[in-house]
Amino acid sequence: MRKNNVLFLVFVLSNSFLFAQVGIGTASPNINAILELNSSNKGLILPKVALTATNNAAPLTAHVAGMTVYNTATNTSSAANAVYPGEYYNDGTKWMRKVTVRETRMIAGGTISDQISSKTLTVPDASNYVDTTLLTLPSFTLDRESIVEFNANVSADFTKNDGSPLTDSSAKLAKAYFIFTSAPSGVPTNTQFGSSSQAYTNTSTTNSNIISGYFYLVPHSILNLPAGSYTVALKGGGASDTGYKLTFGNGSSDMSR
Repeated sequence: MRKNNVLFLVFVLSNSFLFAQVGIGTASPNINAILELNSSNKGLILPKVALTATNNAAPLTAHVAGMTVYNTATNTSSAANAVYPGEYYNDGTKWMRKVTVRETRMIAGGTISDQISSKTLTVPDASNYVDTTLLTLPSFTLDRESIVEFNANVSADFTKNDGSPLTDSSAKLAKAYFIFTSAPSGVPTNTQFGSSSQAYTNTSTTNSNIISGYFYLVPHSILNLPAGSYTVALKGGGASDTGYKLTFGNGSSDMSR
């Protein structure tokens, strides 16, 4: 009986090498597949392993591009390389978790109404983005490494210091941006990101050609962040050769998300 089993195994392996395709549950595997599984009531179970960190190959001895496993462990000792239960594939240098739509989460705050109150900044002569004004200061916590999107819609109103329309024909610059005031270790703080700027210039000093109203700045950024607690400031600033008054948040659709 043992001899027959050995001969059968040799026969199967010989045919597998000969035709370069293996079919389980089908006698005619797809010619473009080296292996095809076919069943109407059974599935495939990946090897179950306990990963320790995305940058650590263990329990494998080395990172192997294309390797796929099901991780059973939760390990957050290294926030930037934390692992959670789920399917992972290896890109040759680290483990990458496969994320489904059901795992996508939105952390939202505020309301659908105007979220940013009016803030005024006096920009002096010969200035280069003077001290900025704080528009909003939200905080949030991530329980795992996440891709986070930051965006805002901020109105900017350019006037003379007394609030009257500008008539000096010099360029007025404004920008809005995000900056972390506190973040987990390894994430830069006090560094601008997602900056959006706007320039305002009158082409004539006559009142008949003065532009009035406000412009919108749209700071935006998408970051891959480790688990931890964050405080992010939305700030605005201005610059000009000739001083002016810059007012943020006068519009009806100012928001930060």
